[in-house]
Amino acid sequence: MSEMIKRMEATSKTHLHNIMQIAVFQLNDKNFYGINISKIRSIDDFKKYEVIANNTIKSPLLTGFIRYQKDVIPIISVEKWLGIDAAENVYYEYLVCEYNKNRIAFPISGIHNIFNVPIDDLQQPDGLFDAITYDTVIEMEEGRKQIVLVLDVEKLLFDTFGATYAIPQSAIESGKRLLIAEDSKTARQIVDDILKESGLEYEIFHDGQYLIEHLKGLDEAAIDQIGMVITDLEMPRKDGYQVLKFIKESKQMQDIPVAVNTSMSDRGVGVKVKALGAVEFIAKTDPEHFLGVIARHIRT
Repeated sequence: MSEMIKRMEATSKTHLHNIMQIAVFQLNDKNFYGINISKIRSIDDFKKYEVIANNTIKSPLLTGFIRYQKDVIPIISVEKWLGIDAAENVYYEYLVCEYNKNRIAFPISGIHNIFNVPIDDLQQPDGLFDAITYDTVIEMEEGRKQIVLVLDVEKLLFDTFGATYAIPQSAIESGKRLLIAEDSKTARQIVDDILKESGLEYEIFHDGQYLIEHLKGLDEAAIDQIGMVITDLEMPRKDGYQVLKFIKESKQMQDIPVAVNTSMSDRGVGVKVKALGAVEFIAKTDPEHFLGVIARHIRT
């Protein structure tokens, strides 16, 4: 594990300070891109691995495989996905990331650094395509600021592998509303696909801020009609930790069950959210688990 990752692991509990740790890297277009550091398992020398040809999965984004520790993991081209792929592209490192317990390698031109970014500084961009979840301005060095585009890796994985899940036909009995906070457009569509046959009344908000603002505007009768809240963790403006904290510190809302839906596989994250009052920790794109958590905890 690189020294950079070790420094990240030694950092204090950033979620308590409304901070997201972002690994900033470059591709061959020289722009700066970011991924939440919690998804990264290692940053490795590109030349360290021999590429195994992809003869099994028909996707132009999956360029091959590498043997990583005891596993064979896919290599996904972020550049092809972004439309900046060229024959002369040069790579120096792999970002090895983990999403829902699956590891993936992304070739990059180089890692720049890891930055603590206040979530209030993360903006949902206007006019950019769906590959970007949000952007932010980071001071790379003293006096030099750069725009960093934070990638929607869930969309990248969906575009690479397609829908890899089957939705159970399961009705859930509850006369109360389900509220969801999710900043990824792709993840919102998946959640909608999972829920639309459930028989539940639900509403999806684009981030934690929108959800909290909605909750603040409810009277006691409307609050009583909320059966459950499901929130992503990594969101701009107000993240999932803040959603949890807001609900559990409210005398009127503290009994509302809150579950966390995230692609983060770190067991420590599950411990943190349960300590803050979450009823369960859901792996994203697992419809059976998603619906099972709702069936177990939604108020009737």
